[in-house]
Amino acid sequence: MARRFITAGILGAVLASVTALPLVAQGLAGPYLAATAANVDNDYKEAGRYYVQAMAADRDNGFLRQSAMVAFVSAGDFEIAENIAKAIEALEPDNVYADLVLTVERVNAGDFDGALAAFPPDDAQLSPMLWNLMRAWILLGQGDTAAAFDGFDNMSENPTIALYGRYNKALALAYSGDLEGASTILDGNGETPLHLNIGSIVAHVQILSELGRNAEALSVLDGAAQRGFRDVQLQDLRAQLEAGESLRFTQVDDPSYGMAEALVTIAEALSRDEPNRLALFYARLAQQLRPSSVEATMLVGDILERTSQYALAEEAYAAVPRESGEYKSANIGRAEVLRKKGDIAAATETLEALARDFPQDINVLNALGDIYRGAENYKDAIQAYSLAIDLLENPPAGYWVLYYARGISYEQTGQWPEAEADLRRALDLSPDQPQVLNYIGYSFLEMRENLDEAQQMIETAAARMPNNGYIIDSLGWMFYRLGKFEEAVAPMEKAVELMPVDPIINDHFGDVLWKVGRKREAAFQWRRSLSFNPEPEDAARTLRKIEVGLDVVLEEEAAK
Repeated sequence: MARRFITAGILGAVLASVTALPLVAQGLAGPYLAATAANVDNDYKEAGRYYVQAMAADRDNGFLRQSAMVAFVSAGDFEIAENIAKAIEALEPDNVYADLVLTVERVNAGDFDGALAAFPPDDAQLSPMLWNLMRAWILLGQGDTAAAFDGFDNMSENPTIALYGRYNKALALAYSGDLEGASTILDGNGETPLHLNIGSIVAHVQILSELGRNAEALSVLDGAAQRGFRDVQLQDLRAQLEAGESLRFTQVDDPSYGMAEALVTIAEALSRDEPNRLALFYARLAQQLRPSSVEATMLVGDILERTSQYALAEEAYAAVPRESGEYKSANIGRAEVLRKKGDIAAATETLEALARDFPQDINVLNALGDIYRGAENYKDAIQAYSLAIDLLENPPAGYWVLYYARGISYEQTGQWPEAEADLRRALDLSPDQPQVLNYIGYSFLEMRENLDEAQQMIETAAARMPNNGYIIDSLGWMFYRLGKFEEAVAPMEKAVELMPVDPIINDHFGDVLWKVGRKREAAFQWRRSLSFNPEPEDAARTLRKIEVGLDVVLEEEAAK
């Protein structure tokens, strides 16, 4: 009875904190359905609000409590999430999600004894790597150094887990003052340095410098650069070392850092292919443990962006400070979120300001060119891409995309010789790149030029990307232009299957069907094309085909 009374009080506090909702029960079905719909749409704030309202109608429902708590964590509202977690703890002491929320809350309060009590007793419901790392850092926070180091040492179930155990032990040694021991681990014990991410390189460099070994620290940076690590933070460290400065180890100033990094590591792995709600939950916990963690903040922004939660994603990207090495990437991400929200003006202003601050940054200029090109401002797009290209002396293969994008912009402004030169330069950097081959080949088709080369290019592109609707459309349209109408049917059918709501592809399919005598089906495809909002000029032509047929339209166009 006492436990139920305590829980009711906590739930009352939760209800009171969600001020936009009435503080009276309004029935279960409506709020539950609204919460479910919001949850499906990844609208975490609305889902949490409606789950809380449903909790008012069914206070014994554990599913509602957990769903509400997870939704509020995902939205970044920890005050409400922690209150719900306390309610869950009173009724369901083995709920792993509530355990993690309460563990974070107690670590933030400096209560490592309470954190260990709240932490799951074993790894049955957690990744073994996450459980071991977090538990070891909690033990270190308690002051039980020997047990913490044993925890890191015992992570040997597989080579990957063992690597992370060694890395975290190095951080813990450095935090505890044993810089030599930390250096030995990060040096790789005479083998390859233990560099799992940018943070591990920063820690290694700081530790070596604090030990008075700046030359070795510079050597570490050289090796990292050769392996492709060219982060701004590493460039800043190099400048400090070359100026003769002695760095201090600052990567870990509290055991919560190690816990946050463990959460981010698992969240990154979970979100690598598709955005993952559990990944967002872990990344948000990492943010709460260490608000200054740019890595956690960027991951949160990325997951929210990929789940179309643009307001929350923009908020995350905007939180990255200017002094961070990720500042430029965060603002490029923020601009992309604004673009997806439909606020092209704000997205453009964001990137223009960034380009003024960093006029020599190729990625910033490329992003600016992209936003101009997306807004069909091809003149300014060409200028932005040109500024980026001018910074390249010997462009690596990956920069084919700059020439491709500028080539498109030139083509859209009627400057075909310049466009072709850029597109072929893109092919020099990335031979047989299917998007470039398709763009050149389709352009030749539309100009009725170089049809043999166009066919070779498009067929190569289609072989490399057989499930790209635009490329398969080009393949079908190539057969149409060559008068091979029967051969055009199959690829055009496939293109429509791949991109069923594209107006141009549906219109092309109608033309092909007309040419093989399937005129009623052709008219149907043209009508479908009109339902997908084609450009006004294209719509007028399609309407004319429906009125008089393709043959008459082609005769009219030939007579002009």
